[in-house]
Amino acid sequence: MENNIKNQSASDTDFVVSGASEGGYEILNQVRNSGAFVSDSVVYGVYNNENAGLSVRLNDFFIDRSSVGLKDKSYFFHMLAVMVDAGIPVVSAIKSLSARTENPRLGRVLNTLAYNCEHGSTLADSMSRFETVFEDSEIGIVRAGEETGKLNTMLFKLSSQLDKNHDLSLKLWGAAVYPIAVVCVLLIVAVGMLVWVFPTLMNLLTQSGVTEDKLPLATMILLNLQRAVTGYWWGILAGGLILYGLFTIYVGSDYGSYRWDYFKLKFPIIGGLLRKLYVLRFVGLVGLLIEAGLPVIRAIAITGGAISNKLYKLKIQEVMVAVRDGRRISDSLGDSDFLFPAEVVQMLNVGEASASLGKVAEKIADQYQREIDNGLKKISSVFEPVMILFVGLFVALLALAIMAPIFNLSNVVGS
Repeated sequence: MENNIKNQSASDTDFVVSGASEGGYEILNQVRNSGAFVSDSVVYGVYNNENAGLSVRLNDFFIDRSSVGLKDKSYFFHMLAVMVDAGIPVVSAIKSLSARTENPRLGRVLNTLAYNCEHGSTLADSMSRFETVFEDSEIGIVRAGEETGKLNTMLFKLSSQLDKNHDLSLKLWGAAVYPIAVVCVLLIVAVGMLVWVFPTLMNLLTQSGVTEDKLPLATMILLNLQRAVTGYWWGILAGGLILYGLFTIYVGSDYGSYRWDYFKLKFPIIGGLLRKLYVLRFVGLVGLLIEAGLPVIRAIAITGGAISNKLYKLKIQEVMVAVRDGRRISDSLGDSDFLFPAEVVQMLNVGEASASLGKVAEKIADQYQREIDNGLKKISSVFEPVMILFVGLFVALLALAIMAPIFNLSNVVGS
């Protein structure tokens, strides 16, 4: 090929890329389809796998019960907004995105959305059939975009909101992972020491003539723990399961669920962060839904369904009833400073008075987003030295319980 390139006329060299040779075609063929996704044509309600093999049905079982993350949905809504804004029909855009998604569950959902839209359904109505994938707030925003003819604008806003939620969830998990990981490692180390190391130490001390009444206090505590873990592990396990079952029953009850949610809001440090998080979710969703064109009562109802804490749900229900009776949101929130701080109520009051509630709510959400970010940084900065101190004390007590009798034995032998 290189000789052919050299022998071509000057006019023909305009169609030749310098450095291209036949030797690279083997690698080029390998990468042609390496980034391609396998298209899944499954449409829920149409697809039937009753006559399929066991492996196919197992695969369908796990795919249909897999989750769709915020990042996947954010990317879908953003790309759908870009394609709709470019003039591509909604059905064609969804079909294209279904063939490109890496999440098999989302791919099947998108196939179904495209199929339903082709057969006369709106995108919002099609999304409402997948309650485990799309939240009410997402469906409401899409519905408002379709009704107002501003679907691309609403999709861009929805994608941005999901991106913020995803980033916030990552920060929350990042702040929680460090102490949880440290505690788990310490428990594993402690159980390992009690089960394997400590019995060997006790055999050594017993053979050396050291009785239990001569052991240090820390060693005696560790000895009793070792006996409890090795001799009554089944009782500890059963007790733990019983306590967990009782706690689940209590939290599942109407009274217990409210008390548990209230306790979480009152918990030091974490409670304040949770309250800010719920206020952020409330004002952020209300602002976004109102800006999308939804009625205020409908926006409040959707927002209440998107918040998990039952105290906030109950308060939002009161707000919705008050708004239906002609009162303002800020007037109904004013009697609950613990749930909604006074400055939030005042700013919402200003927004309602100036007929700019949506914009004011978005500004409040931005402010609380910054406060939560700063709060997470402070919590992380506090937890790190506390966990280091905790680990140091744990290691010191463990070393004292194990090494003290050995040192005493050495002194006895030396004397």
